[in-house]
Amino acid sequence: MDEVETRTVPIPAPRDGAETVEGGAAPGPQSREAPGYMARRREACEAMSVGGGVVFADFGRSRVYALTDGGDEVLVFKDLVELAERLRPSMIVIDSLPRKLQNTATELARTGITFLKLKNLKKLSDERSNNGITKSDDNDVRLLRQLYRCEPDDFQPLCTSPEEFTVRALTELWVELSGMKKMSKHARTTTNSPVAIEINKSLRNSVRRLSKEIHEQALKLPLYKRSVEVLRLKGPMLAYIVSHDAYSFMTLSRDKLAIRYALTRHHYGRPFRSQLLIMLANSTVLHKHPRYGRIYEHYRNKGKKHWPAILRVARIILRDLRKLAKGQQTQKAGPPA
Repeated sequence: MDEVETRTVPIPAPRDGAETVEGGAAPGPQSREAPGYMARRREACEAMSVGGGVVFADFGRSRVYALTDGGDEVLVFKDLVELAERLRPSMIVIDSLPRKLQNTATELARTGITFLKLKNLKKLSDERSNNGITKSDDNDVRLLRQLYRCEPDDFQPLCTSPEEFTVRALTELWVELSGMKKMSKHARTTTNSPVAIEINKSLRNSVRRLSKEIHEQALKLPLYKRSVEVLRLKGPMLAYIVSHDAYSFMTLSRDKLAIRYALTRHHYGRPFRSQLLIMLANSTVLHKHPRYGRIYEHYRNKGKKHWPAILRVARIILRDLRKLAKGQQTQKAGPPA
């Protein structure tokens, strides 16, 4: 996009409300959403070429719709594995990755394939409306290529290493087993069935073993390891957050990170990552963490109730993780400055 912009000579427009020589109000600058601009932008982006074995993919109707960097035809595959075998890509660019494909992506990452995903899914819908294109799998994968050519900074690595993929898959499994354990506990307490008791015991043991495995695998991730060493935090909840969102900690500002985790105002429908962060904050208070326990007491002494104080702890944990991701120092203990 830079090459296109350097060939354009900006023409200064009169200020809004200024008078022309002929009289009357001068028009303001042309909107970037004008049809002429969008047409020129689309043509310029289509003229660019990424190269290097890049494939753009979209998932829909139990199929994978793929478009190569230099191709015009949208190819349809039954799954990611077939796409990788047929096209041999070095990079796959997607808008998002369905949870059921996490394990498949993990195995493909081990072969050296890099995955990039769109940071904000709204970008795709905005591009669709700006170009007057209807939503379909074919159109979406073409728009994905156009977006990547024009705005590569709008994409981020889905995971930076096979270890991160492994931890992500294990924590996804932990989420499912934890939900089943909760349901089995309810069944155990409401019935006298020995089968329900046995299932609950088996699930408790499985979750405990899985949590230990997650911790051992997550120690291979730099941010998780630093969190254990510096913040004295660990466990599946932290591993889930780090493996799913490490890129955000390195790139987003403190305020944007708080917005992403729904900690700026009261929310009725918090995203799952926000729920895990709040659960992690509550766990540090229950276990009397030397830093976050004191922070909680600090806000309680200032008159905050339990829930607002927990949210303050969650926000400070978020700030500390961001500092660690950026290589900065965090406070060892005591109330916030």
